[in-house]
Amino acid sequence: MKKTLITTWLLCIVASTAVANASTPSDDKSLAEEAAKELANPNTAYASLNLKLQYNGGYQHGGNSTTTVFQPTLPFPMQGGDKVIFRPAISYIDSNVGHHDESGFSDISFDLAYAPKTAPGTIAAFGVIASLPTGSDEFSADQFAVGPEMLIGKANAKRVIGAFPNHLVGVAGSGIDKQRINKTSAQLFWVEILNGGWTIGTSPTITYDWTTNQAEVPINLNVSKTTIIAGRPWKFGLEANYYIEKDDKTRPDFMIGLNITPVVENQLANLFK
Repeated sequence: MKKTLITTWLLCIVASTAVANASTPSDDKSLAEEAAKELANPNTAYASLNLKLQYNGGYQHGGNSTTTVFQPTLPFPMQGGDKVIFRPAISYIDSNVGHHDESGFSDISFDLAYAPKTAPGTIAAFGVIASLPTGSDEFSADQFAVGPEMLIGKANAKRVIGAFPNHLVGVAGSGIDKQRINKTSAQLFWVEILNGGWTIGTSPTITYDWTTNQAEVPINLNVSKTTIIAGRPWKFGLEANYYIEKDDKTRPDFMIGLNITPVVENQLANLFK
């Protein structure tokens, strides 16, 4: 598995570098710039399939881990301009921390948000976030957790800024007796939209665990390039986290990630028309 992940990383880095440097016709360039603006908005009307490849290093007891996350974004347009957005996340972890090799799926999480039609430039949504105890023994919290979420922000042709807070609490499952999930998180985002489909920004997720009284605060930087491949927008991004506050016993010092996001058609939305 580790060799497969390393090979995938190398192939994706080569592919994304080649795509980012490739020239595109003027029509494709305009389409890529419009797609970059739309994909920078968390309330995007675009359906997409986001693949995240993340390398984590700097653990207290040595070693490293890699996480592969598949996170589709599926918007469902409604009459009047409102929409419902469904974002599930499936993660696979390959860990070699403290000389212990472990691998498997973590718990599946998802959020379901209602985004009402707002004034131009205003971002707003509210809904629920949940985690299902579907992971492997090593990576599961063994509990069903759920809680509220909301999204607020502003967007224009040059930038997107906002906040995405939520609270997740365990409500059922055998893991509650051991350590109940009780976390407040807020993703803060600031994206500068540049020419040619490029964006640069920061989107740290700050978390406070009320069970352990432990905060996690990263410094985040990300850069992305949206381009057109076979008539379809693709977004390629690199990001890095450096954690200035964390649980030293279990969390890494840094994360380096590669994100690959093709825009697709949400076939499920046709079922509700």
